[in-house]
Amino acid sequence: MIKINLLTTKRKAPRKVTELQQQMVLGALILVLVGMGIGYYWNMLNARIDELKQEKATAEARIRKQENMLKAVKTVEAERKVVTDKIRIIEQLKKNQRGPVRLLDELSRALPTGVNLTALGEKNLNVNISGDGFSNNAIVRYVDNLKASPFLSGVNLLETKQAKIAGVEIYKYKMNFRFKGK
Repeated sequence: MIKINLLTTKRKAPRKVTELQQQMVLGALILVLVGMGIGYYWNMLNARIDELKQEKATAEARIRKQENMLKAVKTVEAERKVVTDKIRIIEQLKKNQRGPVRLLDELSRALPTGVNLTALGEKNLNVNISGDGFSNNAIVRYVDNLKASPFLSGVNLLETKQAKIAGVEIYKYKMNFRFKGK
């Protein structure tokens, strides 16, 4: 059977939202929005940190590469210095070689027939020579030839002595001069 209620029923009045409840809802909404903002900012900072870490790794890799290049440059510079030193030494040897060759060339060109050179000594461009000849005139001609050389100066005949070797009379001489042809 069906029951019908004809009595008027009291309806509950809709609840009024109080001001406190509005403020609480508004506060919760603001809190959620602030939380979302903080989360977004935190994510953004983490992305920036990752980006900076990437840049740091790239910069460190570039620094390592440049350090290797710098080491290579230093190695090349050291090798260049060694080669330059060797070239300078070779040039100095060539320069020093010219002097003795020039001196011996001048002595042999000036040497007349009948005069021999038996000893030669050089110290600080001062040269002492000794030898023998068949006549005093040949030795004097040798002195004159040496004086005519543009590479020699101060040619002095120090002594001549007559000696006998194997029954032949010869003249032994000693002289000095300054070599200026280096």
